[in-house]
Amino acid sequence: MRLSANILQSAEQRTDPLGSREILLRSLAIPTIEHLSVTRDQFDTIDLSNNHLTRLENFPRLERLSCLYLGGNGINHVDGKNLKKNCPALTTVILSGNGVKGWNVIGDLAIGCPKLDFLSLVGNPVTRRQHYRLYTIHKIPTLKVLDFQKVKQSERERAQRLASSAAGAAMEADARLEARSAVAVTASFAADDAAYSSTTHANGENGTNTFEPGEGKSAEESFATQFTAEEKAKIRGMVANAASAEEIDRIESLVKRGIFPGSAESTNQSSSIPPPPPPPPLPEEAAQVDGKRSTEGGVEDGESKRQRSE
Repeated sequence: MRLSANILQSAEQRTDPLGSREILLRSLAIPTIEHLSVTRDQFDTIDLSNNHLTRLENFPRLERLSCLYLGGNGINHVDGKNLKKNCPALTTVILSGNGVKGWNVIGDLAIGCPKLDFLSLVGNPVTRRQHYRLYTIHKIPTLKVLDFQKVKQSERERAQRLASSAAGAAMEADARLEARSAVAVTASFAADDAAYSSTTHANGENGTNTFEPGEGKSAEESFATQFTAEEKAKIRGMVANAASAEEIDRIESLVKRGIFPGSAESTNQSSSIPPPPPPPPLPEEAAQVDGKRSTEGGVEDGESKRQRSE
C-alpha cells in the first residue's frame, strides 16, 4: 500500500505522557517513504514499524522529528545526506529486525544523525560481525544507548583502541568497499528502471517517441520520463505546498497522464469536468409541490366548467 496523502491524514495520532506528538503508520505494507510533507512537521515521532521498507530515504524537511520507529522492515540502505539535511533533530532510531549487514550503513547513520543517542540494530545481520558494538560506538560517538544497553566509558575506550589498530583499519577498508558496492547496485537499479521506462512508455518499437498522455504505468514512471528537470522541481514544490489531500491527488493524476499540472491543458481538463447533478428534493418539498399542483389543477377545472356553462 502506498503511503498516500489520504493515509497520512487518516492515520492515528496521539500524544505520549511527555507531550510528544506521534503518528502511527504501522503494519500498512508501505514499500517506500513518500508524501511525509503532508504532516506539516507536526510530529516528534513517526512509527513506520512492520512495513515493507527497504531504504531509509526521501524525507522532506522535518525539523521537529526526533524519533523514528522502523522495526520489522527490510531496510538495508540509509541515505545519510538526506537525513542530515532534512531531519537534523533525530536522536532516536529503532531499526530492530531489518536487513542492515554492512559497516557502510552504520557510517551513513553517523553522517545522517549527528545528534543520535539511542540506536537499536537488534536482529540485523551486521550485529553478528566481529567487533560490531565497538565499531558502532566509535562511528557514532554521541550514542548513549546501543541495542537497549547503556554505552559504558570502558567501551568507548576500547572502541578508540580498536579504531587505531590494524583490525580497525581493515574494518574501515571493508566499509569503503561496501559503500562503493552499494552505490554501484543502486546506480544499476536506477539505470535499469530508467531504461525500462523510456523503452516501454516513451518509445515505440522503431525508437520514435510515441508517448501519449494516459500511457504512464504510474505517476513515478511518468514523472521520471516525461518532464524536464525544471518541471520536476516545480511539481515537487506544488506537492510540498498543496493545501489538501485532494490537491495532491489531482497533481498525481495529471503527472501520471504526462500532463504538467501548471499547463493550460491541465486547466482545461479540470474545467471540463461536468458539475454534479442537483440533489433530489426532500420529501416535505415534494409533498408541497404535489399539493400545489393538485390545487392548481382544481382551480383550472372549476374555471373550465364555468366557461362551458356560459
